[in-house]
Amino acid sequence: MLCRLHVVNYALIDDVEIEFEAGLNIITGETGAGKSILIGALGLVLGVRANPEVIRTGEDRCMVEAIFRLHKGHPSLNLMANMGVHVDEGELILRREVLVEGRSRCYANSIAIPVRSLQALGKSLVDLHGQHDQQSLLDIEQHIDFVDGFGGLGELREAVGVAYRRLEELKRLMVGKESEAQRLRERRELLEFQVNEIASASPQPLEDERLVQELSLLTNAERLIESAVQLETLLYQGEDSVVDRLGAAARVLEEAAKMDDSLSPRTEELDAQRYGIEELARFFTDYAQRVEHNPERLVEVTERLEQLQHLTKKYGGTLDEVLAYRDKALTELKQSEQLDDSIGEISTEIEDIAATFSQLCDKLSRGRKKVGSRLASEIRRTLKDLGMPDVQFKVEFTESEHPDGHVTRNGRTISAGSRGAEMAEFHISTNPGEALRPLARVASGGEISRIMLAMKTVLAETDSIQVLIFDEIDIGISGRIAEVVGKKLKALSEVHQTISITHLPQIAKMADLHFSVRKSVESGRTATQVVLLTGEARTEELARLLGGEKISKLTLQHAREMLSHN
Repeated sequence: MLCRLHVVNYALIDDVEIEFEAGLNIITGETGAGKSILIGALGLVLGVRANPEVIRTGEDRCMVEAIFRLHKGHPSLNLMANMGVHVDEGELILRREVLVEGRSRCYANSIAIPVRSLQALGKSLVDLHGQHDQQSLLDIEQHIDFVDGFGGLGELREAVGVAYRRLEELKRLMVGKESEAQRLRERRELLEFQVNEIASASPQPLEDERLVQELSLLTNAERLIESAVQLETLLYQGEDSVVDRLGAAARVLEEAAKMDDSLSPRTEELDAQRYGIEELARFFTDYAQRVEHNPERLVEVTERLEQLQHLTKKYGGTLDEVLAYRDKALTELKQSEQLDDSIGEISTEIEDIAATFSQLCDKLSRGRKKVGSRLASEIRRTLKDLGMPDVQFKVEFTESEHPDGHVTRNGRTISAGSRGAEMAEFHISTNPGEALRPLARVASGGEISRIMLAMKTVLAETDSIQVLIFDEIDIGISGRIAEVVGKKLKALSEVHQTISITHLPQIAKMADLHFSVRKSVESGRTATQVVLLTGEARTEELARLLGGEKISKLTLQHAREMLSHN
């Protein structure tokens, strides 16, 4: 609900503050007094384009502030949460300032916000009718919302949205998986070749180090045998060998020990040295017999080392790194296989969700066509009550083909989204013999207000926007029709806070709050003021609407009767 509107230095307004209430708020006043200025000021704080020409002459800025009280679950609450605007106890204060140099500043609960955010908030808070600015009726995107709201199709439409969002999520997931799978497929052949190459060589940890040692042994076998034989000869077999010399030394030491007992232990040490040399000589004898001169094995080892060296050059500096590369490649190949399985599962789920989505869209489309006919009939009936007897009204549904659509109808692939497979547009003819045309291109300002009044009357229980403003709703009507319009506004105000500017007493008498807009001149300056009318002042205003400037006793009596029978 709009609780208060505060306007400073806007057009003819110096400083005006209006306290609105729930129900029907009526604004009357003489032509040119500034009634539409109030609507323009409200439009400004709801995000309408700012023009510095609206600033009161001689001032450097204007300011408009609107205070709303929001019920729990109001659509604006989510919008403000996304903007980082905190709402305390459901109160929202919107403020906009326009500077003379053309800049404007927008605030929601003292938080600066961009104009586009203010516009989004404005659309969720207020439906303004009469000027072709903030009108949901002229927004083709919202026509399908009217149809669904009227037909109680919200739950089915939400199911369509859930299925569509899941479908889009799966499609995005599939794109990522397929991209990764394509990358892996391009590598798979290489990876399989590399794994097979390593597997066919079957390298073992540290195998190359052992082969290098063996290669050295095989390459130098003859020299090693010669060295072993030579060492065995020097130590044991040859003339004047080390063993012979140690034997001679032992004999000399034995003789000396006979003369000095302290040398006896040394004879044992010398004997041990001689036995050790004999063991060493036998080792070289055995070694010479074990070393094999094997040209065939030399070739095998050389080729094997070359094979292993080829692997280490390609896949790592050591065999451990080669084996690690093989394990990594095997893991990647396994991931590729798992990815293929995952793509298959996602593809199956996409098919299932697409089928569900298509079925839900078909069900929603059938429901909309039934609702569209019923809605059109209700609006035609209501518009005839509102003084448009020759009106024709129709809800046109359109579909668009798309090769990637998920809904197939009569052999055509239809584009569909979270709101279903069709768009709705209201078509109207207000005069006999005229063809039905899109509403936005046909109706005049007054007609738009009456059409929206009819729409809001029909959709009163389903519309989420709680503040309705009607300007110029009484253009071209009088008498009985004016009475009907007044009653419709009154009934509508029981569900939505309604603010209407009118020149007709039949409408004004229905007001819960009645404001009069007046223009005066003070100190050579024209200023617009807004006065809340009560009691006799309201009677006089109604009489003025009935009889003009000169109010007679008869018009006053008539005004009192109108109010008493309201």
